[in-house]
Amino acid sequence: MAGSWPFIGRAAQLAEIRSAAKGVVVAGPPGTGKSRLAAQAVRGLDGVAWARATAAAAEVPLGAFAPLLPATPPAGNPLGWAAAALRVPVLVVDDAHLLDPVSAALVHHLVTRDGTRVIAPLRSRTPVPDAVLALWKDDLVPRLELEPFSLEETAAVLEAALGGRVESATVARLWRVSQGNALYLRELVLSGMLAADGGVWRWSGPLTITPTLRETIAGRIGEVNAREREALELLAYGEPLGADLLAALGSLDAVQHLEDRQLVTVQPDGRRLQVRLAHPLYGEVIRDGCGVLRARTMMRRLAQAVAQAGLRRREDVLRVAVWRLDGGLPGDPGLLLAGCERARVIRDLELAVRLGRAAVAAGGGTPALAALGTVLFYTDRYAEAEEVFATAWAAEMGEAARADLGVQRAMNLAVGLGDVARARAVLEETSGLVHEVEARQATLIMRAVLAALTGDLAAAEDLLARARDLGPFSPHGARMISGAEAAVLAAQGRAAECLVRVAEIGAGLAKEPYEMRSLSAALTGHAAHSALLLGDLDTAERLAGEGYGLEGAFGAWTRANLEFGARMARVLRLRGRVADALAWARDTAARLPGRSVQAGSCLGELAHAYALLGELDAAEQALERAEATGTPIGPSVVVPLRVARAWTLAGRGDAAGAVELCLESAEGALPCDVPFLLHDVVRLGRADLVSARLAALDVDGPLVALFARHAAARDGAELDAVSEGFERLGLLLYAAEAAAQAVARYRESGLVRGARAAQTRAWRLSQRCQGARTLALMDLDVPSLTPRQREIAVLAAQGLTNREIAARLVVSVRTVANTLYAVYDKTGVNDRAALAALLNRLAG
Repeated sequence: MAGSWPFIGRAAQLAEIRSAAKGVVVAGPPGTGKSRLAAQAVRGLDGVAWARATAAAAEVPLGAFAPLLPATPPAGNPLGWAAAALRVPVLVVDDAHLLDPVSAALVHHLVTRDGTRVIAPLRSRTPVPDAVLALWKDDLVPRLELEPFSLEETAAVLEAALGGRVESATVARLWRVSQGNALYLRELVLSGMLAADGGVWRWSGPLTITPTLRETIAGRIGEVNAREREALELLAYGEPLGADLLAALGSLDAVQHLEDRQLVTVQPDGRRLQVRLAHPLYGEVIRDGCGVLRARTMMRRLAQAVAQAGLRRREDVLRVAVWRLDGGLPGDPGLLLAGCERARVIRDLELAVRLGRAAVAAGGGTPALAALGTVLFYTDRYAEAEEVFATAWAAEMGEAARADLGVQRAMNLAVGLGDVARARAVLEETSGLVHEVEARQATLIMRAVLAALTGDLAAAEDLLARARDLGPFSPHGARMISGAEAAVLAAQGRAAECLVRVAEIGAGLAKEPYEMRSLSAALTGHAAHSALLLGDLDTAERLAGEGYGLEGAFGAWTRANLEFGARMARVLRLRGRVADALAWARDTAARLPGRSVQAGSCLGELAHAYALLGELDAAEQALERAEATGTPIGPSVVVPLRVARAWTLAGRGDAAGAVELCLESAEGALPCDVPFLLHDVVRLGRADLVSARLAALDVDGPLVALFARHAAARDGAELDAVSEGFERLGLLLYAAEAAAQAVARYRESGLVRGARAAQTRAWRLSQRCQGARTLALMDLDVPSLTPRQREIAVLAAQGLTNREIAARLVVSVRTVANTLYAVYDKTGVNDRAALAALLNRLAG
């Protein structure tokens, strides 16, 4: 961690304070860093005096200014002699809302008097003395509102404080817990909850509150009476709670007082009013102050009150189940099982596991075992899930339950444990035990999904056709087969059809987003892959982001996060944002469990990004990790690793080996991946081996057509056109490589001017690829600058303005501007700072 907590951001606010002629009032909620901002604003200034208002000092006139005034006050008007004593250039009055009336009047007098700038931090939404209020009400000084940190500002502060990259999920979690409060954020980090993992800081354990943070929050809560304390405790264990429920529990008057003190918030929710604690950390401190018996009493009261009201809201079943369990009440298998299912739906998976275990222990039987096995699967505890499924399998059950259990058990065996043979055996056994149409259809759909995962698309199509031939589907079955068909279409490379199918299903799912989140995530993944194949990188990136947030918004890290994290890394890599792709891949790979089917895509993208950046040892390490932790059940898992291996070989200088591996991989790849594998051969310089195959591919989209055109290009002009096509689609790395290949073709033909233009274009594009080093780019020379261009570039890099350069070289300002424009175009940079960095790098 960095030696001291950094001051990051707030640049605009800092500039506003420093430029205020007479001073400024800095208002904001507690903990937003008002005092720190004021201190930063006056740092390095001479003649700065500080006055700190407190509730105790407010009992004495001029109490806040006592350290700055004479020990024995002279006779006469206190404002007069106090103002005379405070002849300082800058006066900071911290917590100005706590000033006594005389001190407030003094501050007002000083603002109206020339010679003293007053900076007054104060708490917003809090009564202030009239004289302080008049400062901004009468336009004497501006009022600056200081808001909590945004998510982006939180990320910047954390990285500066920790001296390294912070995982995006950790940033989001800290931001949610701290609510952007600078003080709370600092204490959370200082608690030691974060640990560096592979160069990335992560938070993976429980919330830890430091004594300092606990005392700070307790001080913010302050003194409360018995009824207020009861209301706070009920909210700490049950928020959000309806105002009507709190009224039934006898705490509504207390809640009104707490709202006035900004300790709780009350917000409309339909026809109801929902009450919450004003900050998530208040609940942590309040619960910490409750003994075991009092905590149980609170949870039993909540469970009883909500149950008596009739469990009217969707979340009530889950909340009552948890309260009864934590309150030590006898277990109700049905309630616990319903709570487990609800927790699974909203992706609070650890809670779902806990409730599932409790349901089994309470005698929930086979349904409870099936539910527990399912949530264990979702939490990557595959071996334990199989034990639970096997226990449930031996029991008697109906056909629908048997089919559901067989499908889930097969998925766990295949995707979790990588045992495809046993998964198929379970599905075969299930098929022999069920005869109802819906159960048989469910089994056939799962067999089709498994066939698609393992690359047998013909078998998948046949199984889906057999499921349709059995008759009409239930609403659930119709969605499941449509999802499976979308997966097959995406794998076949029928991207446009896949997108249409996804849109059709998505329209129905939008009405119930909670109930089928796994299907929603799968459909989003198919759509993102199809958009990528069509060359629509904007849509692919948007869908990858949506899919990543689909789970993460509910606080659970699941296989969907891993899948979409890897998918985002791929999109960014294709855009040429290789360093950004590496960051996404590192974040995602850090979350991989001990074994995972997602290891192939996550670690494949990680290794691929490392290889393109020339970090070949790191790429090899990622590939070795994939071999140790991956579950290679099919081409979609294996191909990303083989592609990464090929580019690692290329980075080592073994271009022939890389080409051979790409060609070999294309033989067993899914049709949607074949174009990229064949195009990699073109990028590696052996277009002659794949030109005919690329031209013959029956795959949707302009991107594949551009791949074929790239392979068929035989002269520099055609390669220039291909490069322009890739740039239009946003594939900057491909565009740079095609332009670099054009340089060689122009030179072979003796076309010096064309070679120079292509070289400039290739250089400009490659500079936007964040340090990518591929075979096509490695021999790319810096475009030569003329002596005059270099002379002006050096002066500009030193910070001289166009007018200063013109005066020194005795040329016009227009000549300098035009020359710099040509330099920027040749080098691919767009400002003086980037030009200086480039020239320094070349000089080194």
